[in-house]
Parts: sequence; C-alpha cells; structure tokens
Amino acid sequence: MGLILVHHDTDSPALYGAVAAAVAVRENHRFMHLDARFDTSRHADAKQHAVAKGGLAASGLYWFERLSGQPVAPPATIEAIFDEARIDDIVVPVHPAFIADAEAVSALAVRATGVVSVDDHGDRFLNRDTGAVLAWRDRFGRITLAQPEATSAAALRIALIGARSDHIGVYPSALASLADAADSLSVPVSIDFIDPVDVGEADAEMVLRPYAGVLLPGGSDMKNVPGQTAVAAFALENAVPAVGLCLGMQTMATAVAWKAFGRRGANLAEADPDAGIKTFLAMAGEERAGGGLLPDHRSGDQITRAVAGTRLADIVPSDTTVRCNHRFRLNPNILGDLEAHGLRVAALGVDGAVVDAIEVADHPFYMGMQGHPELSSRADAPHPLIVAFLKAALLRQRPENRNRFSD
Repeated sequence: MGLILVHHDTDSPALYGAVAAAVAVRENHRFMHLDARFDTSRHADAKQHAVAKGGLAASGLYWFERLSGQPVAPPATIEAIFDEARIDDIVVPVHPAFIADAEAVSALAVRATGVVSVDDHGDRFLNRDTGAVLAWRDRFGRITLAQPEATSAAALRIALIGARSDHIGVYPSALASLADAADSLSVPVSIDFIDPVDVGEADAEMVLRPYAGVLLPGGSDMKNVPGQTAVAAFALENAVPAVGLCLGMQTMATAVAWKAFGRRGANLAEADPDAGIKTFLAMAGEERAGGGLLPDHRSGDQITRAVAGTRLADIVPSDTTVRCNHRFRLNPNILGDLEAHGLRVAALGVDGAVVDAIEVADHPFYMGMQGHPELSSRADAPHPLIVAFLKAALLRQRPENRNRFSD
C-alpha cells in the first residue's frame, strides 16, 4: 500500500488532476485530491465541476469521472489520505500553481512512496523519468489512455460559444461532450469558438451565419450574458439549431423574453439586478408550492422529470438524473408570457417548482437544460441531448440526412 504523488506543473485549470486520474485508472489505484486554489479573476470557471453528492470542485476533475466511470469525491484532508494509503494505493495530484495548503502538500511529500513528474508534449503527457506516455490529449482537449485516432476532414461546422482559452484551458466538458456526440454519429466535426464578449446584436448574423448549429454553455462569468443572449436570439429567429447548458438555457429563455418584452427590458437578475423584467430569480428564500423553501444552491445529481408530449421526452427518460449547479430559476411570473411567444416547459425539478428544461416547438431544435448534461458525457456514451442537437445541425447543413436521422 502506498501514496503516489503526480506532480504536474501546469497553469491550466482544465488539467487539474487529469494526468493523475489517468495514472490511477491505468494502475487500478484509488484517486484522492486536496482542495485547490484558483485565481477566479482570470479563470472564472476553474472550480465549477459539480460533484455528484453536491458542491463544487476543480473543473479538471471531470477527467477522473470520464476515465474511471466513477463520481469524484469531494476534496480530502491529509489525514484521510494517510488513512486510506495504509490500506490501499492512493494517487494524489500536485499542481504547484493551484496549491491551497502548502503545508499539506509538504506533509504528503514526506510520506509519499512514489512521485511521478509530468512533462507536457503537445498531444501527450510523459513521465519525466522514464519517458513513458501517461496520457494523451486529442484535438478536442479530451484526455485519453490510448493514442487518439487520426480524424478525417470535418463535415459539420458548430459554433461553441465561449473563448477558446476557457473551453480548452478552464472548463473542458462542453467541448468534450460535443466531440463525444460527433463520434457516436461518425461525423467529423469542426468546432469553432465564438467569444460572446465580441458578439453584439448587430453583428450576430455575420458571425454565426456559417454554422450549422450553436452550443451555449454554462458558466459563472456574467460578462458573457449579453453576447450569449444575442447568439440565442439569432438562433431563435433564424431557425439555427441551438442547445443550452445551464446558463445557456437561461440565455435561451431570455431570448424568448426579448420577443415578449423587448430587447432592452428583460435580463437575468444575476447579470442585471436592475432589469425591468428579470427572467431568472434567485431561489434563496423562495417557497415551494407544497411548503418549505427552495434550495439556495441546487447542486449534485438531481432528478428531473421530462414533460410528456415534449420533444425532450423523446430524447431522455421521463425521470432522468442530471448534474446541477445553479442558484437561480426561471421566473414563474413570466412563464405565461414566454409560452405565448413559443417557449414550452420541457422538464421540471424540485417537485415541479423549477423549470429544468425548455424548448421551442416551432423550431428545428431550440432546447436547453438547467443542469449540466455535458458532465455525464463519456467517449462511448454521449449525452442524448447533445446527440439530438448534432442530428438537427446535420439536417440543417445536409437535408439529405433526414432519413438517416428520422428517429
């Protein structure tokens, strides 16, 4: 039994624990991790991985879940790590740039039975001492144990809203989930990053016209909301397939609210506390219809119930688990106005008190989920919502595929 430290000197939050996870899975060892510290003024979403049992952890820990098929545990204390190392082989990542407790890391180093130092070499990560490949990284940023296969020329162009540096270097799961879905359809895909900070209502058409579909991701940086909502509005008005994840669903619903109340009147309360029409409100202090309070922060694995007769109900099981991380819900007071302008509630959570998914029926594909379906995507098991989105995008780009995707 022993304690193995995987020392990786990287400044990319998306790689936190990634190579250590690969080592643990390859060697059939257990994986544990300490609390981490990130500069969220630079990397707002560095610590936004929703843990299955609730709470948030380093976003790079997504790779452990993908590689192992197991939920990542919350951060451990050094005492817990020492206890487990007495009965099992434990792998712990060490990243100098993200150390929250230097004394804890020093204590681990004293007791470690082995240290693996990682060197980055583009598409692979090597053991500095032996030169052995510890893990690979494909062109979509996915961490793998085997060398990725060469890809053919892309047949489908998708816009992923967000800066490249964020999707590759900070919060990697949205990009990975798109690639997983494309692989499942055997469709080579080109994914371009569109920074919402650079997109305004006036230039959305010029920026987005080349794409067969757009994915609007989650995120905690409110500076992205105006551009992301402009993208959603363009997709809504121009029949461009669009899928939204968490914040993405919120901006998609807000785009419908723009139709109902005007573009200057509606916004998320989190992004604009002074908005005349607040499309999403904090759950803190709000009462459920049956009594009791809504959660201040809804996180972890949650049950969502698809509404019968919706398109979403044809995509996911009636009761499905989705990883959540949100503090705001769709404003129930404006739901009637949104429905009058085409929005349809597609799923409900928290005993019906929270709208967990929306869609627009009279649209090729305009659907968003309040949770994070991307977090459950795996290389051999993409999330069905993302697969359905790519099918719709393929139909837009190549209508001759209609028979292929008639299901």
